Amino acid sequence: MSYPIAPGGLAAVLAHPDDESFGCAGALALAHDAGATTRLLVVTRGEAGSSDGAADAAVGDQREAELICAARAIGLDEVSLLDGYADGGVADQPFDQLVDEIGAWLAQRRPAAVITFGPHGVTGHPDHIVVGNATRWAVEHLADLGTGPNAVYVISPIFDPSGNRYDLSPEEQAATHRIEITDVAGRKVEALGCHASQSDVGEEVTALRAAIERGGPIYEAYHRVRPLVRAPHPDFDEALL
Repeated sequence: MSYPIAPGGLAAVLAHPDDESFGCAGALALAHDAGATTRLLVVTRGEAGSSDGAADAAVGDQREAELICAARAIGLDEVSLLDGYADGGVADQPFDQLVDEIGAWLAQRRPAAVITFGPHGVTGHPDHIVVGNATRWAVEHLADLGTGPNAVYVISPIFDPSGNRYDLSPEEQAATHRIEITDVAGRKVEALGCHASQSDVGEEVTALRAAIERGGPIYEAYHRVRPLVRAPHPDFDEALL
C-alpha cells in the first residue's frame, strides 16, 4: 500500500505481522472511521512464525499476505515493512540503526500519535521489547527537532477477552486510556482471522466472538507515556487522538 501525502493521524510501530490485530486493531479501526489517516510499520516479516520456530522465507511470504489481509479489514491507509531484520533477531542489529529507520519513517509521515510496545512487550518477546524501545528513542530524537508525534502510547492488554494474564511492566499494567471498540470488534475478529498461520489466533478469536455475543462493551487499553500522565490517574481517558 502506498502512503497518503497527508500527515497526521494514528500510527503503530510493531514487530511482527499479527501484532496489530492482537494489540491495537480496534483503536486503528476507530481512528480510520473517524477520518484519520492510519498507518502501520512492521519491523520483521514473521518468517519464524512456524510451529518449530525455524526461519522460512515461505512463512514470511504467507505472513506478509496475512498482514495485508488484516490491514484491509482494519482500514489501514498504509502498511510498511523494514528490510534486514530477522524475526526473533531484531536485537542482533545495531540499535541506533533501528532507531534511525523508525525515526525516518515517522518523520516522513508525521503522525499525531504513535502506538508501540511497552518495556515488557506484552508477552516478553525480545523483538517486541526492542521495537518498543527503539520507537520511543526515535520519537525523542524527533521531538528534539520539533517534529515528534504529539503522543506515544504503549499497549496495555488488561481487557484481553481471552483472559490471558501477562507479566506486564508497571506501565503496561497501569492503563491511562480505555478505548471502547465494541462497534469495530467484528473487524478485529476479521483481522485476527487473517493470521490463520498462527496457532494462538484461534483462542483470541473465540474469546472475542464470545464477548461480542454477550453484548457488553469491549475495550482496548493503552498507557500514554509521552507526554507522561502523572499519577494518580483515577479515570480512564477515552480517545487517543
